[in-house]
Amino acid sequence: MTDDSERPKFKVVAENTQAKIDENWAQQFFDQQLLDLAANIIRVVRGAGKPYAVIPQCNAVLQAAVDFRDRVGALPSSASVANALMLREEEIRDYASLSGHRKLWRARTVSGALQVAASTLVRQPLQITQGKREMDDAFDELESFYYDLRKQREAEAKAVRMRTAPKRKPAKRKAKKSDPPVL
Repeated sequence: MTDDSERPKFKVVAENTQAKIDENWAQQFFDQQLLDLAANIIRVVRGAGKPYAVIPQCNAVLQAAVDFRDRVGALPSSASVANALMLREEEIRDYASLSGHRKLWRARTVSGALQVAASTLVRQPLQITQGKREMDDAFDELESFYYDLRKQREAEAKAVRMRTAPKRKPAKRKAKKSDPPVL
């Protein structure tokens, strides 16, 4: 048997207090209610979604905010609201690849489309134009990338054909009756 004094002694330390755990839970609950409302409103704007659920979802967001305030002592911060509603872009590993360009194009197009939708709802022509420009610029960049990629691939294919093409001998010319005979 070993002596207990030789064993290493471990001390369990909890970094999260019950108050912090409650705050995290309240924040996650609030965030989910907010996301449900935002997603439904976007869907309703595009002609789908559940318009009948908008008011009850607004109420659920308010109730979640009040619950958060009761647990934490303050309403959720504007930074936490912005963080909850921020679109998370797809991870891009290689910005020079076709896949990377598509992901960038998609993110910029969605951003522009949301700008157009929101600005159209409140009749802000300048912001509508800006959103359309963002979408057009993204499309132009992707189109340019495709054009450059196609030209590069065509050049590579031509180079391969030139290297692998058999050397052709000049064609023999058929003799005409007026030509002198070849000896």
